Amino acid sequence: MKKRKSFRPRPNFVWSILSVSGVLFLVGVFGLLAIHSNSFVNSLKEEFEIIVELNPKATPKQIATLKEELAAEPGVLSESVTYVSKEDGLISLSDDLGDQLLEIDMPNPLTDIITFRMSAEAFDLSSLEKLAARYNHGRSEVLSIYYQDGLLEGVVTNLSRISLIFLGGGLLLGALALMLIFNAIRLSIYANRFIIRNMELVGASWSFIRRPFLKRSLGHGLVSALVAIAGLIITYYIVADRLPEITQYFSTEYILYLIGVLIIVGMLINYISTWIVVTRFLNMRTNLIHQ
Repeated sequence: MKKRKSFRPRPNFVWSILSVSGVLFLVGVFGLLAIHSNSFVNSLKEEFEIIVELNPKATPKQIATLKEELAAEPGVLSESVTYVSKEDGLISLSDDLGDQLLEIDMPNPLTDIITFRMSAEAFDLSSLEKLAARYNHGRSEVLSIYYQDGLLEGVVTNLSRISLIFLGGGLLLGALALMLIFNAIRLSIYANRFIIRNMELVGASWSFIRRPFLKRSLGHGLVSALVAIAGLIITYYIVADRLPEITQYFSTEYILYLIGVLIIVGMLINYISTWIVVTRFLNMRTNLIHQ
């Protein structure tokens, strides 16, 4: 006498796993960009240079004192304060425009300058205006403090827009992801709707009927998340190989957090969606089951 096999639902979950993996991959790509966008934005802010034009009559002592004062200013990156003589400036300019510039027999039109950058937290137009006002007045060694206020205002505005785009895109992608995952799981369980109803008719409790589906959903969620993570890792290494400079903006700690979140989200969404779908089939009237 053959041993009676225990009930094991065997719906076609292959497409469900692939669908969930695809959605999680897209969510992972967006999440990777979103969690590192702040690092990217801060890096852009800290690359913005402010130029202090020096009076040709400024003494070395005045210049040294000015450098020290600028380095001590709140929000100024002390290591970024750099003195550039007009001779060094001309050489740098010739590197960009060609060596013929040095061969022209004319006076050097440049002035000595000090350049510095602001920290990301202190990077805003009002802070720069206050700093410029303090050093533009009553300092004989300073001709002017120059920064492109239009460009600065545009950078700040665009960075704010980027943050809003990421927020709106994240909400939209999250909603679409939930819909796609739910529909993929619903279709995968649809083949077992008669088994679900037959078990109910013979007196099985709803919790008993749901149990094998829920147990399997956790495994499928884990597999889907691992497939998505593998795709993300491959994509990351391809991008890093083509654009190695972009890797400076990525944090290993954040990437590990994202991997953990994808695993949890993949299993949790699969579990909840499966619970809802199986319960809907249990609540469905018999005549609708055959449609």
